[in-house]
Amino acid sequence: MDQKPQGRESSRARVSVSGLHMRVEQISTVFGQVLREQRIARQLSQEELALAADVDRTFVSQMKRGIRQPTITTLMKLAGALGIQPSTLIIRMEKLLR
Repeated sequence: MDQKPQGRESSRARVSVSGLHMRVEQISTVFGQVLREQRIARQLSQEELALAADVDRTFVSQMKRGIRQPTITTLMKLAGALGIQPSTLIIRMEKLLR
């Protein structure tokens, strides 16, 4: 991943995953889309998902809009609250990013 000299990640940074080049903000947006799809498929509100995953409702909203990104721990908690494997979220993201 491209980094600034201070080691801080730029929102315009590009990453390469399996030959795919994409902007970090694109990944965030796609994650938000996948999270929303999975939440709606299970007929959960943002608040219900947040409560089940033990995160703030505003954080769920920010992830949905691509403003914030989850940590691995939060990804695990969200997947658990959705009743799916964390890899399900990642695999769906990979498909949408192709």
